[in-house]
Amino acid sequence: MSLLSAEKFPLPVYPPNHMGVSSSSILRFLDRLDASNICMHSYVLIRNHSILSEGYWAPYTAESLQRMYSVTKSFVGVAIGLLAQDGYIHLDDPLIGYFRDKMTKQPSRYMQEMTIRDALMMCSVHTKTASKIVPHPDILKAFFNVTPSHKAGTVFNYDTSASITLAALVERLTGMSLMDYLRMKVLDKIGFSDEAYCKKTGEISDGGGGLLCTSHDLAKFALLCMQQGNWYGFQLLPKDYMKLATTRRVSTDFAHPGFDAHGYGYQIWMTAHNGFALYGMGGQLAICVPDKSLILVTTADTLDNPGGLDIIFNAFWDTIYKELDDESVEEDPDAADTLYERISGLKLRIVEGETDSPIARAIGGKCFTMDSNPSVFKNVTVGFGPDYGTITFDNDEGSYELRFGLGYNARQIFPGTRMEAAASGAWTDPETLFVQTWFTGENLGSLQILLHFGGDGSLTVESRTFGDSGLPSGFNACVTGFIYE
Repeated sequence: MSLLSAEKFPLPVYPPNHMGVSSSSILRFLDRLDASNICMHSYVLIRNHSILSEGYWAPYTAESLQRMYSVTKSFVGVAIGLLAQDGYIHLDDPLIGYFRDKMTKQPSRYMQEMTIRDALMMCSVHTKTASKIVPHPDILKAFFNVTPSHKAGTVFNYDTSASITLAALVERLTGMSLMDYLRMKVLDKIGFSDEAYCKKTGEISDGGGGLLCTSHDLAKFALLCMQQGNWYGFQLLPKDYMKLATTRRVSTDFAHPGFDAHGYGYQIWMTAHNGFALYGMGGQLAICVPDKSLILVTTADTLDNPGGLDIIFNAFWDTIYKELDDESVEEDPDAADTLYERISGLKLRIVEGETDSPIARAIGGKCFTMDSNPSVFKNVTVGFGPDYGTITFDNDEGSYELRFGLGYNARQIFPGTRMEAAASGAWTDPETLFVQTWFTGENLGSLQILLHFGGDGSLTVESRTFGDSGLPSGFNACVTGFIYE
């Protein structure tokens, strides 16, 4: 989904060298990402309140609404600060006091003592999301009735149900949805897009990961947070609260070693270089470095790459941040031209390899009957056109055709669903075809299909899904079949 209306209150745009950033450092940043095979969707680089550089990997554009996942938590944290400023709550109020109706048993001492501040800091009474400990259709009942494992406010454990509960608190006390409250107080004043929205979990906003917005929306919100709530002289958020929210309140070293071992504030991660980050699954990031008035926003799908987030962080620190100057720098015209051309040609990652194989004509159009299996692949037919291929798979639900580009991503609605997708394929060796599908709608995810054609007329299909694709479990399979005679 893309914006239908023009952006309101866009940030100013300046050449990067005017703000101490060279085009060559941005090129090196992009080179690092390319070399690591990261599937990027966008980046926006900001310094001194101005956009210095931005890029979008087609089909994504500046107008694309993208799922921000756990970045949503930071919006919830800000909403709680506004609730406190408006007099609805005190941060040290027991959280259970606002949700007595969700209790199904006598609360334990630990539950009764847990405060709003504890939930903000991810220091709840649970070691993980409560509904993952004991599944329950009502996430609030799960949060308040799963037996606590420890005293609140003592240790950090990432608990998405705490964020959803805080979102529910906003909605209970204001009588408004999370987004409507934030729009009234803040978002409309900074030019947040009208089409942005937050998905629901049950009857409440999914404060753990439901936000969809543009990269510019996220950039503006991150800038507001970095300025401790001040927007061009107007104090839109409580300054003292934002100081606490964007600085370390609790250690994360034990629970999350690595790039995110710098601590946690109020629904906001701390980073290296005295920075902080709004952080969402798969590479949805707003990395803020207040000391340098610097922000990097990215959207991506790193879910098929376990080290993907570290790659983005390290690429940023090792190039743009490392080469930053406090004064304007002399621009290299060749680097500036190269950067412009590079940005203009960005496209979603494709499968690398050969676009043809000697066996393509022999197996093209042949139907393979697969061994009895519980997957979606009962019968499989692979076909080839001049610059594309198709995988047709038949099962008890019907017949479906997935089209993939050879050397490009073929855009489509994924067969049997309403999900927007882009698929490419290539021969990794003369007998093996690899097809990658990226889901480009409101959910982040991908599907990989490996097809190995044997000399004995066999076909082995191995497929796996990543992320929040919503595909049935039958797409995770490994099965062999033979040409139907």
